[in-house]
Amino acid sequence: MTIRLNPADLTTTRADLGLTKGTSNGNVIAADATGLPAINGSQVTALNATNLGSGTVPTARLGSGTASSSTILYGNNTWGAAPAAGLTLLATGTASNSATLEFTSVMSSDYLTYLFVFQSLQPAVDANTWRASLSDDNGSSYGITHRWITPAAFYSGDSGSSGNGGNSESTTPTTEWTLNNGVTHNDDGGCSAHIWVYDALTSGAETRAHGTFVYKSNASGNRLAANEFYGSSEEATVHNAVKFRNGGGNITSGKILCYGLKT
Repeated sequence: MTIRLNPADLTTTRADLGLTKGTSNGNVIAADATGLPAINGSQVTALNATNLGSGTVPTARLGSGTASSSTILYGNNTWGAAPAAGLTLLATGTASNSATLEFTSVMSSDYLTYLFVFQSLQPAVDANTWRASLSDDNGSSYGITHRWITPAAFYSGDSGSSGNGGNSESTTPTTEWTLNNGVTHNDDGGCSAHIWVYDALTSGAETRAHGTFVYKSNASGNRLAANEFYGSSEEATVHNAVKFRNGGGNITSGKILCYGLKT
């Protein structure tokens, strides 16, 4: 049997073919000059979002909550209040016999100042210095040149102002900051510190840093010890990654927290 249809003679209902044009269940969907009629597309799946060529996705389809000029979309698909000015925890590096702790893909123009907090960081080998280095290619290399000053450490109970261990400084540019003077740590909590890093994401400005370290020292009869650190980069460019290590070997345990200061 051959069925011939005349396109000029198609009506809404063709009972002789058992076909009905419309949007109800079992109907044939037909386009007109304006396109396809509105239909229920709940069973249309596997759509590729890269094919969206125009229009705007409604905010209600992006996440739950209420979108407004004072809210942002978080990674859990929830609209919430934008972070207020202040410190925001960006990343945590946890040591487990680690050679280094690196912070890549966390620094952005949203924050011009960063705070790195050492929490009970324990070196595998005593009497070595903590080191830090900068990268301008998000950690692919760490060849940035630095200058630094590390005043002598002080022990609790000391008299006078000369300190212990002697002052250290970079007489020529180096590829790392030296953060302390290598005084011997014991196993009573490791090293705690905070290091501020300024203008890392500012093009045309040197990246500068300042920190304070506190720990117990075997070299001083297990007394409290402390020292400060000051440093700058030699290159006035954008730096977007930081790496920490201990000069004597791996980092046994502890954490470094990276915060961004939003203003």
